[in-house]
Amino acid sequence: MQLSGDGLMMADAFLAQRAHLRRVAYRMLGDPHAVEDVLQEAWLRWQAQASLPDVPAAWLHTVVSRLCLDQLRLRRQAQHHYAGSWLPAPWQDEADEQADPLAQLGQRAELGQALMLLLERLSPDERVAWVMYDSFDHDHRQIATVLGRSEAACRQLVSRARKRLQQGERRFACPPEQRQQVLLQFLTALGSGDLSGLLATLAPAVQLHSDGGGKVLAASRPVHGPRAVSRLLLGVRRVQPAGSSIQLACRGGETVLLGLVDGALHFQMSFAVGARGIQGLYLQLNPDKLAQPVAVHT
Repeated sequence: MQLSGDGLMMADAFLAQRAHLRRVAYRMLGDPHAVEDVLQEAWLRWQAQASLPDVPAAWLHTVVSRLCLDQLRLRRQAQHHYAGSWLPAPWQDEADEQADPLAQLGQRAELGQALMLLLERLSPDERVAWVMYDSFDHDHRQIATVLGRSEAACRQLVSRARKRLQQGERRFACPPEQRQQVLLQFLTALGSGDLSGLLATLAPAVQLHSDGGGKVLAASRPVHGPRAVSRLLLGVRRVQPAGSSIQLACRGGETVLLGLVDGALHFQMSFAVGARGIQGLYLQLNPDKLAQPVAVHT
């Protein structure tokens, strides 16, 4: 279908915001497949407008935020019946494909698994309010319009979200050089099957979370403590099938470990590093979450 002049203006205005909308919607949802559904619905509503809104970015931010809020409220009910631990689906974009995993090893990213899991601690309203405030730079009046609450209530939501996130982020406070060194030591020890080397990189309160979604074998509950985590990792390493390999890659702006079997993605492992070593390991095994969605082009 060929677009008219007005249609081209509408399409160009949407495409100018699309990359930012995708990243922010992922911060709200932690699910690339749901993000694509939200953007497709936003595009349909955008097309239905009789003319270009006065402030296209503000219009799109509001619609995407409302759609994400609806998704979060529905998902919270569904997660009660999820099989085992739930982890966000990994994020990937063009910037990740072009990045050097070794150069990114010391970086912690806002779309990384550790920070995305912190967002999961927030209620749907807190999460949308915080992301609108932090990523869209919206004021409390604009947030109130989306949430259907008073400005005072939205100010409280943002304040509560900030405090809860800051409490969690303190566990992952670590200079980039230290993070890089710890992860290099961990990867070397894991590659050689060195139990002592692994133990030296793990914090006393380390936890390993794995998400199989009830589709593949995974720990049903988090694994606690350096020895239990090390033994699990080395046990998994010993029983890898023929044709297995591991490689570093960038996902969500941070370095992760990919497990491949005959070239097909089998797992993704992400890390959270604090002052005393690796605090968290996040092992995504759910094949539905490992499959990247196909973007719907406007």
